[in-house]
Amino acid sequence: MTIEAIVLDLDGTTLNEVNTVNETLIQYISELRESGKLVFIATGRTLEEVKDVVPPHMLVDAMVTANGMSAFIGGKQIVEHALPPELVERLVAKAGAEKMYYEVHPNDGARMTLKKDKGYMVEQGMRQKPAAVEENEWLSRQDAMEGKIRWVQQIDPVSIAKIYFFSNEIPIMEKWIAELELIKEEHAFTTASSTHHNVEVTVEGVSKATGVQILLKHFGVDPKNILAVGDGENDLPLFTFAGRCVAMKNATDLVKEQADEVTEYSYREDGLHRFLKKKFQ
Repeated sequence: MTIEAIVLDLDGTTLNEVNTVNETLIQYISELRESGKLVFIATGRTLEEVKDVVPPHMLVDAMVTANGMSAFIGGKQIVEHALPPELVERLVAKAGAEKMYYEVHPNDGARMTLKKDKGYMVEQGMRQKPAAVEENEWLSRQDAMEGKIRWVQQIDPVSIAKIYFFSNEIPIMEKWIAELELIKEEHAFTTASSTHHNVEVTVEGVSKATGVQILLKHFGVDPKNILAVGDGENDLPLFTFAGRCVAMKNATDLVKEQADEVTEYSYREDGLHRFLKKKFQ
């Protein structure tokens, strides 16, 4: 097979443990693009969240954000989905009642949480980091507490890209996901997790895969000629049709089982750069 496009996840893959991109990787991505290969980002982050961690000089050909809710080519948005307002209102109310950490991410602008829920949110987000939570995810929650979240009296449920839920305790998150599955019987939506501590709600049938398929059609690339790299379960829909699937060393066991290969080094060890350099040298 000939690799024409490379699709990269962000958290736990392209980003390091402090949620930045190593300059060695930025430079190599530039070299890959100069050699004629397309480079896409496919992330659970919204565009606003991507801007928080990806420097302007890291250039890619296209991007899928919010697990497929939006897609961009050369900075121009070509796809935008939004959750049903009634679903947003129901899940926000349920999260508040059960003291579940949540962030409502609009298609445009900063994430939001109701001001009335700030007390328990701050308590959960600023306690000492649990051992099971990866440092990069914990830093994201602290950043949210320290200024990324807009605390509002009322959330406008229109044009919402996703709702992110987090728990320090895996059993609590598993119970929450089970409750979301029951709600799906009344409201259609998609859930995706990047770690065992979170779950994100997006529009039914939308995923990183649906977004990337639109990009491939635009660029005229056959799915068998793409290489996809990721570490979370939200990467699995993409793995089902990519010609070559690569799991990071730090990926969950489920992701590793469905990958064609696993990187030798983790995201903490500049693993993506090392893998790409060896693959395309």
